[in-house]
Amino acid sequence: MSNIKKISGLSLLEALISTAIVGIGFIAILQMTNYSVQSIYTSGERTKANYLTNMIAEDVIGHRNITTGNARNFSDWLADADNQFDSEYCLNTAEGQASANTGNIYGTDVVDGPSMKQRKWMAMLSNKKYLNCRGTREQRNLRIFKVGSRWSPPELNTLRNNNSTTINIGPDQTEVEVPVVTEDIIYIGRVQMNLNDGKKRKFLYFQSDYILKP
Repeated sequence: MSNIKKISGLSLLEALISTAIVGIGFIAILQMTNYSVQSIYTSGERTKANYLTNMIAEDVIGHRNITTGNARNFSDWLADADNQFDSEYCLNTAEGQASANTGNIYGTDVVDGPSMKQRKWMAMLSNKKYLNCRGTREQRNLRIFKVGSRWSPPELNTLRNNNSTTINIGPDQTEVEVPVVTEDIIYIGRVQMNLNDGKKRKFLYFQSDYILKP
């Protein structure tokens, strides 16, 4: 009987304390798991945003020579205020409508090249499968800035003014043809992606049209 009395177990207080310690540990693990899931989601959205941003820039540069109407080139067409690209899909996430071309990014009818590219961008940026919306302050747009001066070439389908003039130099006043001082037109593109309800902003600036000079 004396040996039985010496065998002691856990008291109710000790059991409660042990349970509380284990519960606190599980809570910490659950919080870490939730943080990991959110981090993976955020990282995935940023990766998709980077891909779509680079895709738009590559489309503009890779198809810089396509023209329509009176535009010099693709960048000149996009620089017009009427042709600026904006995806308004995130302005109202509850009523946001996906692009009609989702699943067929170029649409079913045939239009000009620049419009086909805009259809593609709109279809991919107006679908949560490509890039989700977490608030109304998320923006997705493309702006082309046309930089030039009064000396820039006015001719269509050219970026560089090759006009020249004749001047007399030297003691014998020899006529020499020299190029006119001009400035090339430069097109600078900017792709903007606002993520995480506008808290994370991504900008990509690039020269959308250029001339390879010797």
